[in-house]
Amino acid sequence: MPARTAITALCLAASHLLAQSTSDFASYQAHMAAAEKSLRLGESRELTRWLGAAPAEFRGWEWRCLNAIADSSLSATTAPATPIRLAISPAADRLATVEGSLVRLWSWPDLRPAGTIEGHADAIYRAEFDPSGNRLITVSRDVTSRVWDLATGAEIARIDLSNPAFAAAAFSPDGATAATCAWERDDEGVHGVVWLWDPATGEVRQKQRVGVKPLSAIRYSPDGSAILVGSWDGLVHVLDTEGAETGRITLPDRGVYNAVNDIAIDPRGELVAAGTKDRTTTVFRIDTGEPVATLAGHGGYIEGVTFSPDGLTLATASGDTTVRLWNTADWSEVGVLRGHQNTVRGSVFAGASLVTCSQDDTLRQWDLGARHAEQLTIDAGIQGTYSAALSPDGSTLAIACHDGALRIFDARTGVPLSSWEAHPGSTCHAANFSADGSRLITCSWDKTARVWAMPSHEPIATLDAGDGVYFATLSPDGALAATAGDELLLWTVAGTTITARVAVENAAPRRAAFSPDGKTIASGWSDGSARLHDAHTGEQLALFEPDDSAIETVAFSPDGSRLISGDGSGSVRMFSVADARELWACDTGDRAVNHVAMHADRIAVATDHLLLLDAARGGPVLERTPLEDALWHLSWSPDGATLAVCSTNGTAAVLTAPPLSAPSAAR
Repeated sequence: MPARTAITALCLAASHLLAQSTSDFASYQAHMAAAEKSLRLGESRELTRWLGAAPAEFRGWEWRCLNAIADSSLSATTAPATPIRLAISPAADRLATVEGSLVRLWSWPDLRPAGTIEGHADAIYRAEFDPSGNRLITVSRDVTSRVWDLATGAEIARIDLSNPAFAAAAFSPDGATAATCAWERDDEGVHGVVWLWDPATGEVRQKQRVGVKPLSAIRYSPDGSAILVGSWDGLVHVLDTEGAETGRITLPDRGVYNAVNDIAIDPRGELVAAGTKDRTTTVFRIDTGEPVATLAGHGGYIEGVTFSPDGLTLATASGDTTVRLWNTADWSEVGVLRGHQNTVRGSVFAGASLVTCSQDDTLRQWDLGARHAEQLTIDAGIQGTYSAALSPDGSTLAIACHDGALRIFDARTGVPLSSWEAHPGSTCHAANFSADGSRLITCSWDKTARVWAMPSHEPIATLDAGDGVYFATLSPDGALAATAGDELLLWTVAGTTITARVAVENAAPRRAAFSPDGKTIASGWSDGSARLHDAHTGEQLALFEPDDSAIETVAFSPDGSRLISGDGSGSVRMFSVADARELWACDTGDRAVNHVAMHADRIAVATDHLLLLDAARGGPVLERTPLEDALWHLSWSPDGATLAVCSTNGTAAVLTAPPLSAPSAAR
């Protein structure tokens, strides 16, 4: 083959490979966009499908983050048959799942099969433990309700019902009475029925008509003084211990079918939560019937509701494949648990865990000691948060505030840890940690920058900059500092000695960043230029070509070979540090880029939303709106597991990236 022909063939092959790579990456971007949209729409199954189809070679932080959101369960156990209901023993040492015509028992917390309860001739609707944990009550399509001895699996007692209809059963708190609800059809039409009977002998003590539609759920109040029954006529009936109706709680009429599928009573016996077919859960006061909260967000019927033993959390299981967690103090949503691939029929709290059952044939365990929402939101308690800096170990978040205070929060829980007036009577513009976390620097319009020992927050050094300070940062070893005001000042922390002043005619520095080795410092300027200087002498080492808009922010790549800039017109650029050559540019829209930060192969960009860019190509791979107002600052933890952002409205958010592998091989 002639040399020219061979060279041409090689060039064509290289072009083909490049085109293929570009096409594959575009496919990955499309998959991520579809996954993100599925998440926003609450389509968990679609989210999982798009993630599974995304090209594996491009999967980065954003894929791992979405994948953890798509399945945040700790483990999954496949049941021999589809579990449609779930119950937990009072001692929280056993679970019972309803699977067809039998009840399967599981040991907890290891979720090992521990026996079966068999004897019904048709499908079982519900199974519940008695207060001692020694007996189980069931109700079945075979038109019976039965009590079983869990030690032997033997039937103790039963009653005969009237129709093979949807039904439920429960024990009284003292275990002396069994209550079963269903419905009958006779010459007068359809009506609900409640049986109160002796669980030792099967003697029916009371049979009471309740309502004119099938009854779907029955619960005793914790003190045993009332029986609450959910109905498909959009009511919760309140009965006394003799079965007489003493009140009715009417669900709001939203113009759609609002049949009650399940009810739960809080541990204090004050509230009842009713999950309905209109995709909402409504919480009422039992004594007055007054609605307390309406919980919306699910995309399918509510199949199961349950309060935590401490009453602080309500879990709602839905046909949309998710479970949502609600804070009962203010009824805010505190988490969406994704992972099931079909309708979630029920859930139970077990210590720090939640266990769920689904028509996808699995039981899943969720660790409620960890966060399963996609972010933790922190309210700093004041309008105006300028900086949200994660400590190097990712455990704490330092927030610089408009009132001059510096506030420290636990980055995992959002709990306030400490605060102090870093700049009394003025503002606090920035907070940045040294690489080892032992020091933190702040700055202010009070013309000072201050360095603090951490975690004691004792003052180490104060620099009088002569002018208001817009930004300040520390070198990786914490020995040097840089401040941006009317000029860029470089100074030593020990002795607060200014070693260099960098000024540019008709321009002011915006933000600065030390290189990973601490030898150089990059800065962005209001004239649209980015510059590289010797960190000790201030000597200019490189000029990155000016643009039309102020460079608001700069950051180094982790290896220091590349520089990222963001400007007021919405452009993000990457340069080669070695020759100041522009590698790529990305237009994020007509929104100022307030801050950029890079970890591994991803660049986080703060505008009025959060954008993640691919570092190699500059293309966007994920977009989020974690806070209601524009994002002002962001920071990665050094391991890339956590990303923090803050907003001008006084809030911050901590987004946690998932581990590289699932925590349990059972998934």
